[in-house]
Amino acid sequence: MLSSDNCKAAQIDSVCLPEFNHEELETFLEFLYCGNLAAEKFEMHYYSLALASHKYAIPHLQKFCEEHILKLLDSSNALKVLEISEICSNETLKVAALESIIDRKDEIISSSGFQEFAIQNPHLVVHILRYACTQF
Repeated sequence: MLSSDNCKAAQIDSVCLPEFNHEELETFLEFLYCGNLAAEKFEMHYYSLALASHKYAIPHLQKFCEEHILKLLDSSNALKVLEISEICSNETLKVAALESIIDRKDEIISSSGFQEFAIQNPHLVVHILRYACTQF
């Protein structure tokens, strides 16, 4: 069935995935073909994989990313996880990231990356403040 001419793309057609660099694309394709990834590969590319899982509506990758990002969540990546949760509309990741940020607020707010995060994501800073106010 797949070998018929009706299922083949023309040789001049190509697929472009500009959101990936070479390593990210390789990791994405490995997941699509194998259904799993080594922890080290996932840790290196979780941001792009999560965004791709949402953009291309790949439920298995979305679930895989959510489960593994929750395991990786700490003060060093909580702001990035909050960004992912917003882009992917993932409430589980959002709540976990907000809790992590509030639990480690002194460390995160005084970090060098917080000011840049706040400039780029003022709406997420509002989410953090609202969440903090409801917790105290």
